[in-house]
Amino acid sequence: MTIRSLAAVLLAASLASATLLAQRPATLLETLPGGTPPDSVFIEDLTWAEARDLVRAGWTTVIIGTAGTEQKGPHMVDGEHKFVMTYAADRIARAMGKTLVAPVVTYVPEGSWDPPMGHMGKPGTITLPEDRFVELLVSAGRSLKAGGFTRIMFLGESGGNRTGMRSAAEALNKIWAGTGATAHWIDDYYTKSHADQDVFAAKLLGVAPGQVGNHANILDTSELMFVAPQHIRNDRLVGNDYENNGVSGNNQSKASPQIGRELLQIKLDNALAQIRRQVSGAEPPVPALPAPQGGGRGGNRPPPPPGPHRPTFETAPASRTPTKAPDTVFIDELTWEETRDALKAGRRTVIIPTGGTEKNGYHMVLGKHNFVVSHAANLMARRLGNALVAPVIQYVPEGDPDRQVPGAISLPSPAYDQLLDAAARSLQAHGFTDILFIGDSGGNQGGMTAVANALTAEWKDRGVRVYALTDYYNVGRDHYRAWMLAAFGYGDDIVGSHAGISDTSQMLHVHPAGIRRDRIMAWGGAKDSGVTGDPVRATAEIGRMGIEFKVNAALNQFQTLKNPPPQRGRGGN
Repeated sequence: MTIRSLAAVLLAASLASATLLAQRPATLLETLPGGTPPDSVFIEDLTWAEARDLVRAGWTTVIIGTAGTEQKGPHMVDGEHKFVMTYAADRIARAMGKTLVAPVVTYVPEGSWDPPMGHMGKPGTITLPEDRFVELLVSAGRSLKAGGFTRIMFLGESGGNRTGMRSAAEALNKIWAGTGATAHWIDDYYTKSHADQDVFAAKLLGVAPGQVGNHANILDTSELMFVAPQHIRNDRLVGNDYENNGVSGNNQSKASPQIGRELLQIKLDNALAQIRRQVSGAEPPVPALPAPQGGGRGGNRPPPPPGPHRPTFETAPASRTPTKAPDTVFIDELTWEETRDALKAGRRTVIIPTGGTEKNGYHMVLGKHNFVVSHAANLMARRLGNALVAPVIQYVPEGDPDRQVPGAISLPSPAYDQLLDAAARSLQAHGFTDILFIGDSGGNQGGMTAVANALTAEWKDRGVRVYALTDYYNVGRDHYRAWMLAAFGYGDDIVGSHAGISDTSQMLHVHPAGIRRDRIMAWGGAKDSGVTGDPVRATAEIGRMGIEFKVNAALNQFQTLKNPPPQRGRGGN
């Protein structure tokens, strides 16, 4: 027998064995307990069954924290609000008890894109118009209520988020009248706290409260120094050293982690006190809308640049000190100056990753898609060499928001499409010319394609193109499955289509903490697991290969669409 014929026999035997094991057992239990959850209050870090069991045990309150992606001066990254809100929401949830935290919302109102005004005047900021922001929050609230949560708490890190959160809470309470569910707007976290912080800082600085400033000053800087000091550029803590640099308040050089701890405690105490008043009935869940105190932190409002189509990287002021960007491709880990200089250096491609928050079996966390697509987007950007990455969109189509399992969140079209549209328009305003959508879930693909086609047609005379790289999902999956069949003899029934070998393997490679190894069971272990295929066979190496197939498929599609091969034909008359 030749080596080739022996290999064929072995492959046939492997396929036959796989086929025998490919039938889903009829004896699977209807359901199982979720197991012991980790020490985390974040929904993304839990499996759906862990969330389900926590809800049954009385964990029926959830915080939706809204942050933003906005310029924070030359010394702080654009994701400052996200890092601070992640810390604060965790502390508030733990202090309240029996409370979970939804994925932090990083797409919020930040000004206009045409012409760029508000924070949008600086490269890297991404804005979501208020009506679209409200729809996102309402869909998130409906999804969480469907999963068993009865108290939804909105907290916001940015002044521009306030009215949208209030409107969303009012809309949800109208929808939920008589159901026992309530949406709360916890504005003291922002408005009262900023007034109190101004008084605290004024005493510290020996100035009047009105002289503390209202954006990227000692307050914001100290908070970020405490929660994520790696995102402070210490060599740029030089005061408000040139006009229109995005800072209001000439005092950030006096910031410290110790001050940040005190400032954050003010926010935590005010939020918890208001939550207790609202829960006890001493205050309505949606209080009246007070005016921002202490000036708020709305930031500078520069005039629009000359001409609505001139990109912000050309109109933003030049700094006095060269930037020294860290080794990252993520916009929310860069300062606005660093994004501006990257654009000037020719990095005009940006990736907008879309993930999801969904049921993934008893063994895998709800945030699976967000972890995987973030990793993949990082690989893509580095291989392209001229690309940056926008924050992952965790709120995507997952079906009817009113029919979700515990912890899953759905943002159906057209709201999802409008979020993609806003992200692309924001980034185009800064000077990005190739805008790439990738989606780690099947339901993300249609909206990506519709928005990419519409914007590419609209911008055909501007030299800007939007690409829906659906091959990341479709072709990458096909190649992945063909490889697993050839390498291991795993057919489609064994691989499955959700939370099986492929998904589990990718998470083992990218984020092994998101896998409960003791809950990896053949065929998901129970009929309600949501698993198809056999995740027991998953490995980190299979996962690494799966992500390679997805990334390569997306990059190949991008290069083909950007530089299509010449048409072949006879060419004659």
